[in-house]
Amino acid sequence: MSNYRIELQRLIDDALNDLEMAHKGGKVANTPVSNNLYLVRWVTKSLKQQEYARCVGNDLTRWQKQGRSKGNNSDLYSLFKRIDAYYKRFFPTDEVRPLKDSDIEKFLDQALAAGWDVSTAEPIIGHGKIQFFSEGMNSLALCADECDSCFDGGEDLVKPMHWFVRGHHAGFIEMAADAGFMVHKVTDYKSVVKYHGEYIVYPGNEGEQLAEIPLSFTA
Repeated sequence: MSNYRIELQRLIDDALNDLEMAHKGGKVANTPVSNNLYLVRWVTKSLKQQEYARCVGNDLTRWQKQGRSKGNNSDLYSLFKRIDAYYKRFFPTDEVRPLKDSDIEKFLDQALAAGWDVSTAEPIIGHGKIQFFSEGMNSLALCADECDSCFDGGEDLVKPMHWFVRGHHAGFIEMAADAGFMVHKVTDYKSVVKYHGEYIVYPGNEGEQLAEIPLSFTA
């Protein structure tokens, strides 16, 4: 089975390296319009030739549609640079740092200190629709069962955890990234926790889809 993170980094590296070679060869002017047009064509060619693993196919399709619908405003070059820099921030080497129970506990303490309502006491996954009353506060809920089962008796996270968020999603993504967590969005609000969006945190941050990148992050 392909590793999404590795395949994504290979795709992004290839795209940016090919564009750089086109700049050096004088085939493409280094301007926003030319760079975007080149990458839209590059993505389309990669889709047709099926050069990359199937796990990144949805990304390629989304970027192709984005390039066609938004034209120059899609700015794939800036997007690819941000993805490249963000993933290399979390994975500067081939070694993957495990996420630990203590890392999550520290993050939850930070969320509480920032005024978030945090719940870890209730079973969520597999228990139908759940509702929490946070009295207007930003809300973060973790499944009580997963707080045990996702660590399999040890300290390292070994199974994906589902985190449920209501309120300031952008702030949550920023806060999680600063604490060392890549979060992967499932839905903005239609989750099993009423009014909450759903995110997944994977062991070692090695998600199976593109991670959410904080709005403030620049390449």
